[in-house]
Amino acid sequence: MAEIPGWFSLYLLRSVKPVPMNASAPDPGHAAHDWLSALPPATGAGEGDGLCHAILLERCFDGRAMRWSDALVARTRRHIGGCLAAVEMKLRMELGMAVEAPVSWERVQRDPALLGPALLRHMRDRAGLGLMGQDLALADAPQDDAADATLFSPSARQALAALALGQSGWADAMPDEVPMRTDLPAEAMAELVWTVGALVADAMIEAGAPPALATRIDHACSALLARHDEQHMPFAQAALFAHQMRAAGVGDAHLLYLSRHRHILALLALAADRLGADLPTLAHHALEGTEQALFSLCRAAEFPREVAVRLVLGRRSVARGVDDSVLIRYADDYDGMTSAEARDGLVVLGLSQPLRAGLAQVRARARRAVHDV
Repeated sequence: MAEIPGWFSLYLLRSVKPVPMNASAPDPGHAAHDWLSALPPATGAGEGDGLCHAILLERCFDGRAMRWSDALVARTRRHIGGCLAAVEMKLRMELGMAVEAPVSWERVQRDPALLGPALLRHMRDRAGLGLMGQDLALADAPQDDAADATLFSPSARQALAALALGQSGWADAMPDEVPMRTDLPAEAMAELVWTVGALVADAMIEAGAPPALATRIDHACSALLARHDEQHMPFAQAALFAHQMRAAGVGDAHLLYLSRHRHILALLALAADRLGADLPTLAHHALEGTEQALFSLCRAAEFPREVAVRLVLGRRSVARGVDDSVLIRYADDYDGMTSAEARDGLVVLGLSQPLRAGLAQVRARARRAVHDV
């Protein structure tokens, strides 16, 4: 990943003179006009082979998948391998079996399509948030932490510290197969547990275990999920922090403090709270979308321009994007975009997951129909 030139970072952070939007400049509000632009990719049962084929084509021909940094790819593998190993270890302990070398991670490496698209995206999002939290391009060195921290109430400071501690494991750089904390939302945890259960059951039965073992594994998976409490996970902690801050009042000084200290998930939680969106969905949009989309998201949440610029700079550790000259234009035009216009482009993020998934399928079929004509 190329180093961000110092003059460029300084320009984006310190240049505050807005440039009037015009027809010749890239329109940072363009994504706002297409209210369906935030829909996730449409996927369905039985599309695993198609997904693998698409990834192969993207990798071979420098398509969209190639925008992700090598660091993000490596960190995503770490999250997948570590969470698979952790669930398998817990499952074997639930069954009263000896903890052996995990079979699930080995099997997934041979056949990645065993992981569903939603689970894979969640692992990528966790990895991306962890990388952004480490990126020095996003933050200034703290000068007077004690004075800045008094901006927050004692309860908010405690919530922010708990969130930072909870996310610390997302920066884990251990070998892929070493177990890591499975602090996933309920939906992702369910998919992970049942996937591991199926892989373990298949491996043991293939090795000669009686088929009745599958019933014990079924019950063990249910027991693991019954004990999973997502209220103490980073996404839930961030949502709680945003709720506390809404009651206390959030000013630009709070937002600048969070961005300068790389509290990415806390910032996204405040944006989700302001926009009435699901936090994991909004976080995925912030990582998956273009820089233009990230600027629009920050404008919709009424974040200061500096906060938006820091988030965009920090995401360069995750994905490559537009040329510097285009990014400078986006930053200059930030204050010329109204928050109402930006919010129009994010309506989809506030919809329920079933409706978003349905719209994604409808739009995908419509695009295929136009292509086939």
